Amino acid sequence: MIAVLWAQAEVNLNCLFAALLNTTPDNAKKRLKTYRNAANIANAARELAEEHLKDEELKSITETLARLDKTRQKRNRIQHDIWAKKNDNSEMLFTIHSNEYFEFTTKLLALTEPTHPTSFEKIMDLADAFSNKTCTGYSIKDLTDIEQELSLLGDLLMKAMLYRLSQRLKDRIGAGSEWK
Repeated sequence: MIAVLWAQAEVNLNCLFAALLNTTPDNAKKRLKTYRNAANIANAARELAEEHLKDEELKSITETLARLDKTRQKRNRIQHDIWAKKNDNSEMLFTIHSNEYFEFTTKLLALTEPTHPTSFEKIMDLADAFSNKTCTGYSIKDLTDIEQELSLLGDLLMKAMLYRLSQRLKDRIGAGSEWK
């Protein structure tokens, strides 16, 4: 569910960014394509908000984006890391950064090279050291908390975008333009 909720939050972030640009849809699409990931889009949205907004709206958007930054990091670890279970802890699942896993595997590969004098003991020592490494552990409650935060953030981003669009419409109607 975390992946699903992240996708929704990311779309809502993109929509908020487009609304903050206060430009045409085509220009918003072009600008959005220049950013490669959610972190860059959040930073750009933060800059636009600081440049064009004030008071409570600015505070709300910057707080929401800060929360999104923290939750994005957790989501990235959940989505992109390798998952493991430790025998001594049946209540938690652990993530291992993919770079650390690759490093372990290449060390293991080096120990099994025909040109390398290897003992079974060295391989077991490497495996034990790797399994004893500190990893990030997640309980069901931890994962549920991340899901709930992502759901809330998706809603907050959507509300911020809709509010920004309503302000744009008010400005347009107030300037004498007709709704078409």
